[in-house]
Amino acid sequence: MEQIGALAALGAALMWTLNSAVIEKKGHGLDGGSLNFGRMMLGLLLISVVSAISSGHLLPLEASVTSWLSLLLSGFLGFSLGDTFLMKSFQALGARLTLLIFSFAPVLTAILSYFLFHEKLSAINISGMVLVIAGIVLVISGKQVNRGAKLSLQGLMFALAASLGQALGTIFSKFGLEDISPLPATQIRLLGGLAGMAFMMTVSRRRVALKQAFQSANGRVVMLSGAVLGTLIGVSLSMAALQLTKGAIASTLMSTMPILILPISVLFLKEKLSARDIAGAVLSVSGMAVLFI
Repeated sequence: MEQIGALAALGAALMWTLNSAVIEKKGHGLDGGSLNFGRMMLGLLLISVVSAISSGHLLPLEASVTSWLSLLLSGFLGFSLGDTFLMKSFQALGARLTLLIFSFAPVLTAILSYFLFHEKLSAINISGMVLVIAGIVLVISGKQVNRGAKLSLQGLMFALAASLGQALGTIFSKFGLEDISPLPATQIRLLGGLAGMAFMMTVSRRRVALKQAFQSANGRVVMLSGAVLGTLIGVSLSMAALQLTKGAIASTLMSTMPILILPISVLFLKEKLSARDIAGAVLSVSGMAVLFI
């Protein structure tokens, strides 16, 4: 079962990687927060339809109060606070430094899982995680620093908050999955995330940006891609991964987007790989192989 969970985690990372390529191609000039809010709304609609067809219920009312509260909190922490702080960190530090710090979210997940769920990692688990994270760090550290990006305490705090939000979102998801299947769990998480995002959008008065995103043809493509690839398939697979394997292992494998994007960059974006990219990919793939032992 743990190997199936690991495969689900890799599947989620692949879906998010494909979605990120769509965003890179079609998302220029559009407000990131509005696109995120739009894809969450569409994702919730799609998942609700699928859930109604498969189970006959529009909402998973059979889930316990504990599961509802845990998954709502997970969505709020991961989708609302985590994504918001990640966006702010990108703006303050640039993508390279942000992703370097964010790549250690699995370590935070492992620490929290140990204290909250008493999940113990074997020497093989730890070795595989170290190889995967080392490969990710090697690839990201070789990327060009964003122009105008400066190392700042505020930016570091944003990146750490995003990492913590990701780790806590993972932990509360795992806690809430004890008596509910992945698809309705994703539905509840989205409700929590949308509630937080709606509040933030209202406070920041970004209704105009949201309207522009929906009126733009590229914006609709990005939001539909995010709803189908990123949410309906990707987030549901991530929930399955958390249900079937250890939180730290699932989090590590779901963090492999910088590695999975490399073949896509070569085949579709016509970019060339550096020796550092290849070495990082070899390290991470070796780590993935170890985690499947």
